[in-house]
Amino acid sequence: MKGGTDTLSSSSKRKIQMPAAARSGLALLIVGAIFVGVGSYTHRGGFSLYGLPMVMLGFSLYLVSSIITARKRQKAK
Repeated sequence: MKGGTDTLSSSSKRKIQMPAAARSGLALLIVGAIFVGVGSYTHRGGFSLYGLPMVMLGFSLYLVSSIITARKRQKAK
């Protein structure tokens, strides 16, 4: 009888390569969303407004880097 390690290793066979810009965009998006949520919850508009540009910048950075990566992959085919 085999151990349960086969099921764990089979799920991690295909790892997605993500550019550093996309990772930082996602990080900015998450941190900014946390700032907006905490600021809204505590009724501090300044804190929410500080997180809003972070969310917008993170989303746009992730979007642009994923589009560039998709175009590079399409050209490579």
